[in-house]
Amino acid sequence: MPLKCETHLLQDHREFAEFLKLIRAERIESYLEIGSKNGGSLWRIATSLPRGSRVVSVDLPHGDTSFKQTQANLEACVDELCRRKYDARLIIGDSTNPAVIERAQELAPFDLVFIDGNHTEPFVRKDWANYGPMARMVAFHDISHVNQPHKTKKLPIDAMKVWNEIKGDYRHVEIRHSGPFNGIGVLWRS
Repeated sequence: MPLKCETHLLQDHREFAEFLKLIRAERIESYLEIGSKNGGSLWRIATSLPRGSRVVSVDLPHGDTSFKQTQANLEACVDELCRRKYDARLIIGDSTNPAVIERAQELAPFDLVFIDGNHTEPFVRKDWANYGPMARMVAFHDISHVNQPHKTKKLPIDAMKVWNEIKGDYRHVEIRHSGPFNGIGVLWRS
């Protein structure tokens, strides 16, 4: 039976396929993901990298009550990546916690950081400030998302606001195929 990380991807499949093509072209060998849920994006990116690549997930399981099994699924994903000879690590905790940041910093530098955790503006800004300097490339998920507060009780998704403010200072690309949802923005810090 396949692991949940092998079958579940929370991103738009066309956008993610284009993102993976970019990752391969950039010869990424070390990767940090902020916010992994069940590990779908972590799995797809890790398995597109050469074996032995360093792959690190920072995640706060159960942050969203609709995902009750994320920690077990994510642990199984990281265990399977290790079994397949990737240097895979899981850091459990709030991405803004100084101890979590320090643990990630100990594993840095990274070729790529993917910010896809708490999507509220303060967290996106903190993840950019804390983890962005650890990598030569930084990607953000949900740069196209337009909030519709009257239709949901969920927290706002503010990645677009932060992305639009910072992207002009860097060489960047935008991968958009989902209208007012999803979207992946990638920028090069060096």
